[in-house]
Amino acid sequence: MSRSSNWLPPLPFGDAVARISKDTSGCQRALSEAIPSLRSCDPIGNADNFRQRTIAVRIKELCLVASATSAMSAKAERNDQTLLLIPFHGGTTLRCGSTSLTSAAGESAIFVRGRHRAGDTVTRGPRSSLCIALDIARLAGTVRDMLGLTADAELPFDLDRDRIVPLVHGGISFDTTIRRLCNAVDAHVRQPAILMMLGIDDSFYRTIAMALAPEQLLPSAIAAVESDDDGRRITRVCEHIKAHLGEPLTLTHLEQVFGRGARSLQMAFLKRVGVSPTRWIRDQRLDLARQRLENAEAGASVAAIATGCGFSRLSTFSREYASRFGEAPSKVLERRRA
Repeated sequence: MSRSSNWLPPLPFGDAVARISKDTSGCQRALSEAIPSLRSCDPIGNADNFRQRTIAVRIKELCLVASATSAMSAKAERNDQTLLLIPFHGGTTLRCGSTSLTSAAGESAIFVRGRHRAGDTVTRGPRSSLCIALDIARLAGTVRDMLGLTADAELPFDLDRDRIVPLVHGGISFDTTIRRLCNAVDAHVRQPAILMMLGIDDSFYRTIAMALAPEQLLPSAIAAVESDDDGRRITRVCEHIKAHLGEPLTLTHLEQVFGRGARSLQMAFLKRVGVSPTRWIRDQRLDLARQRLENAEAGASVAAIATGCGFSRLSTFSREYASRFGEAPSKVLERRRA
């Protein structure tokens, strides 16, 4: 079945909210979010047949631009951004001076390291792509973190050159990982704050780092899993929780103790403890409260014990205690006084 001349492939994310337009200015506005030096976007062929859909999302300093366009060329006066251009359908050619780099969907991406040069990209047919504007300092920091290097250590590979980036290494498909991350972006495309809390930006940086240097980073990642580094971190978090049960315990503070982001903390806790951090804190507080109730001195009150175990509301404490132990905390005190 043939496609019409106006057909566009799906966007990497944002299909439900992005609108089709015949005007290249919409595409230029969105791409300018990632490439401020963009000078023009021009149709190739019959301008009356040109169509585009574009949407941009920013998560902290990470900018994601999803676009689907007819054949088009884009020109920049100079490029002072670090970019990763990932085709989802079709391909893209980047030309900069005597250099020409071509990527293909599912196979490769183009890494562009900003060095104040003019350049242009060309797509010869309908294509869908993801343009990611990266903070080079954060990317380098991510690489060092993954390799366990100090902040001033020299990187074991070059981050300062334009190149083709294979999206498949051995049996690992970085293209698949990036597409799944885009699905997460799509679920909250109008809620960047949620994406930030989920740590989607960190996942993009780690995936891109591994795609840029799989030989160096994949063995390190595998070794980290085998050494059960998360297990030691979770032990440290649990010990901290037990020592501070009577105090406010926020996930933000526990992330600092854990040494990684909220999502990593949640996943590691579920894997090694079997419940979420919040649930484990509640259970530890209830166990401590039961111990104190059963050994309470004369004059002790349920309210004082609940507060001392970190519960801010007596009604919540009584309900959760009864649910866990099958009796009201007041009954424990009554037995103690009998």
